Amino acid sequence: MKKILLLLCLPLAITLPSFAQKKQAKPSAGKVLVAEDRWTFQEGKVQFLDYKGRRVMQLQQQSGPVILKDVVFKDGIIEYDIEPVSTEFANSVYFHRKNEKEQEILYLRVQKIGNKFANEGIQYCPYFDGVNMWDMYPQYQAPAPARAGEWNHIKLVISGKQMHVFVNTKLILQIPKLEGRESEGSIAFEGAAYISNIEIKPGETEGISPAEGADLTKHEANYIRSWAVTQPSFLAVGTEPTAVMDLPKNELFSGKAEAETAGLVNLTRQFGDSEKRRLVWLRAKIITKEPVKTNLQLGFSDEIWVYLNNQLTYVDKNLFTQNMRKYPDGRLSVQNGRVALNLKQGINDLMIGVANDFYGWGIIARLETIDGITEIEPYNPPAKIAIENIAQYPGVYLATSTSVKVTILQKNDELVAQISNREPVPLAYTGNNLFRIESYGVDVIFKPTEKKLIFKQNNIETEFVRE
Repeated sequence: MKKILLLLCLPLAITLPSFAQKKQAKPSAGKVLVAEDRWTFQEGKVQFLDYKGRRVMQLQQQSGPVILKDVVFKDGIIEYDIEPVSTEFANSVYFHRKNEKEQEILYLRVQKIGNKFANEGIQYCPYFDGVNMWDMYPQYQAPAPARAGEWNHIKLVISGKQMHVFVNTKLILQIPKLEGRESEGSIAFEGAAYISNIEIKPGETEGISPAEGADLTKHEANYIRSWAVTQPSFLAVGTEPTAVMDLPKNELFSGKAEAETAGLVNLTRQFGDSEKRRLVWLRAKIITKEPVKTNLQLGFSDEIWVYLNNQLTYVDKNLFTQNMRKYPDGRLSVQNGRVALNLKQGINDLMIGVANDFYGWGIIARLETIDGITEIEPYNPPAKIAIENIAQYPGVYLATSTSVKVTILQKNDELVAQISNREPVPLAYTGNNLFRIESYGVDVIFKPTEKKLIFKQNNIETEFVRE
């Protein structure tokens, strides 16, 4: 599904080619001339004129980025006056801009400004691979004491990893960690408005520390922070990975994913834009000294499937465009969902599929209680063992003591087992005629010379004879 431009809730997406040019010039201090030769813009989208007694830059609807020439900005102050046009959705300022794919943005949602109870009045977020990450960072938004049709003063103070934002002299946002990949770049504006009194003050950071600020979740052991992860795969619209055969093979968990700020595993940062519905799987081991009952709190965008010990435990969706939005209003938050986990003593296998085709892609996983848990670690796939003489195993096997029938089938270089009329399940080879059905917790022992196999579960054995 292609990205959809939502006029009520999202910032204007930048789809036009970038006009940014990499410059070696240092940013000039002081006021920036509101003159045509200082800016790069689309023809017919910007006017330079006198308005209300001052020289202004008037941006039209769908202006695209209006880029300040010959400036590479890193740290310091960006401030300007802006009169938003009331019919516009968003008025944006971009900084640390490499191009339209990699940049950072601060924007006013014009329809929400002036409402002291509208948390979404102003927001900061990064762009990764052209994706505006507005729905991944709800903690970086706030009410904005500004008004359309009037002059408002905006001031950004950027120091290393931190940023403070002032609206009409009031400190509105304190960003403890700028999330973008770029630490310097150009400056641009976008969205219908009148803009004047632009000042760039490089190096003036007003005493703000350049070090990353506090993340108050970092001290909590409850978050699952390290995962084994598969590569993304396309997931057709209307399909759901709710069968055991849909689960990825062990050897596909070849990558690693680590949580960032607030426990977020940022899949867009790792895997880029999803123009079509894509799915990745994350996997971790939870080790307990005794049986444990707990709840797994989940933040996710957009769709999620949770398997515990190969049993489907939870399915949910956080779909902004289909009116299936989780609190808070379709943004990712650890409050999006919750599922009860009954952990057995010993090793528990937690596997989570996350699909996305709309803006940010990510997951947060937090255990409400961790009493009785001794370790949480990413899954480490065992080395795959080739099945020797695979042709000796397929066939139909009948239980000697019950009416259960097991059909062993070969699929390429793998074996699957169909137990009576149930869905086929994969057999994991462990060597020397030994296999395991992970989803059932069953060991399978073949005796090819006797044309038999044995199912062993919880020290109980069931014998089957080949037809």
